[in-house]
Amino acid sequence: MPKLIDHRKRREELALAAWQIILRDGVAQVSVRAVAAEAGLSAGSVRHVFPTQDELLVFLMDFVSERVSRRISALPPRATVRATVEEMAAQLLPLDAERTAEMQVSIALFTAANTEGRLKQPRDDAHRALRGLCRWMVERLDNGVDLAAGSDVEVEAWRLHALLDGLAVHLVYEPDEQGPDWAVRVLSRHLDSLRP
Repeated sequence: MPKLIDHRKRREELALAAWQIILRDGVAQVSVRAVAAEAGLSAGSVRHVFPTQDELLVFLMDFVSERVSRRISALPPRATVRATVEEMAAQLLPLDAERTAEMQVSIALFTAANTEGRLKQPRDDAHRALRGLCRWMVERLDNGVDLAAGSDVEVEAWRLHALLDGLAVHLVYEPDEQGPDWAVRVLSRHLDSLRP
């Protein structure tokens, strides 16, 4: 009797193998054979799940986004809307080893999308999803307490998105010996500045 394979689990295992290759060697080194070797499988097994390298990279981009979404969805509400929004926004920053790896993989894939046509749409979708989350967070702050009256929610969503992107890049490329606390303080100060 043939062994039954959980295809979702296998896809995630292969995505994590590609993830390790990207972190170690860069996106250009991701191939069906390299992923097979990393995962300890045959190239045929990988091709059965991902017929092309592009399909694997697209799945990996979506997989990273799903990990972040699951983490945010699992957050318990805080005592205030402001505290809840700050905790959600902080999940988008590389403040620990797991989130740093996610951000490094994301940046590599987003950059590769400039020349890899199949990655452009998933990159654009991920970008729009983040902008939508920023808009959602700002809309929660528009409660008469945490956002000044007359504030342009759309502009504030763009500002929050730009701040998070900028902080993430600084944390990845300019790691501070004192840790990432400075980025949390900047985020907190920004959210405070939105109040009346």
